[in-house]
Amino acid sequence: MDYVAVEKLKWRSRRSMLELDLYFERFISGGGFAELNETELLAYQHLITLDDADLLLLFQGKGELADPELQNLVNKIAQQNFYKEV
Repeated sequence: MDYVAVEKLKWRSRRSMLELDLYFERFISGGGFAELNETELLAYQHLITLDDADLLLLFQGKGELADPELQNLVNKIAQQNFYKEV
């Protein structure tokens, strides 16, 4: 994925729900986003299309996705945020 596409993904990560903005911002600024490979970036692209309420439940561990790649990404984002809160 080229630089412009990656920057667009970061921009599209912005949400209308503050809690989600914090999850995504911590993941991006904490280095987790920069470590994603091409497959994970495509999964991320799909993840940010999900409904805000569903995303929040997923990050809080109150839901699970059938797609293992997406669930792995959710776990990475949630874990990055867990360590920031401690």
